[in-house]
Amino acid sequence: MLLKVNNLIKQYQKTGKGVNALDNISFEVKKGAFVTITGPSGSGKTTLLLSLAGLIRTTSGEINFNNFRIDNATDKHLSDFRKDHVGFVMQSFALIPYLTAIENVMLPMAISNVSKKEKIEKANDLMNLVGLEDRKTHFPRELSAGQQQRVAIARALINEPALILADEPTGNLDPSLSSDILNLLKKINNEKHVTILMVTHSPMAAEFGNLKIQLSEGKLINEIKYNSVID
Repeated sequence: MLLKVNNLIKQYQKTGKGVNALDNISFEVKKGAFVTITGPSGSGKTTLLLSLAGLIRTTSGEINFNNFRIDNATDKHLSDFRKDHVGFVMQSFALIPYLTAIENVMLPMAISNVSKKEKIEKANDLMNLVGLEDRKTHFPRELSAGQQQRVAIARALINEPALILADEPTGNLDPSLSSDILNLLKKINNEKHVTILMVTHSPMAAEFGNLKIQLSEGKLINEIKYNSVID
């Protein structure tokens, strides 16, 4: 298993009373899975995603990524973990407005020891993969919403992560563009065997996963497996 979550609890204090944003959640994710996390607003979806990235400290329970304990790691080890193993795709795209598309893609490699030539080659390959080979020198303001999200996906892949965490990646897109982005993520999942965990409100988007996790009030209420993935 690539990822194991065991009895995870995240508790906040509200008016002197503990409120569980995550309430005893357990599940496992195989390498190469495409996991969709669904549930109503306030159900704990984004809290779970941020916990898996080590961006939120949980109250109790374990998160094990390929034998690395995320839940009790130091800040330095978590930073290295995210840099080396995780790519992020957000609803808001989060592109730097004064950088071109290809410069945005290369940004996560800014402090790496990789040569500039190799950075450019990798970024070019990824721009081709996401279908933006003719938009490399465009600035974000010159790109459509769908194109901006494609740049963000390419950026998420630049360090060759084992895991992509996507928080509502189609939330700012119309249905047609949403379908394009979901198909691109599925292509990346199939061809590169990158494990994807995606939070979504969309029933259509949820069907792109081969494992669907449903949350309600911080609890895992349903887990549906559609087909096998890499062991």
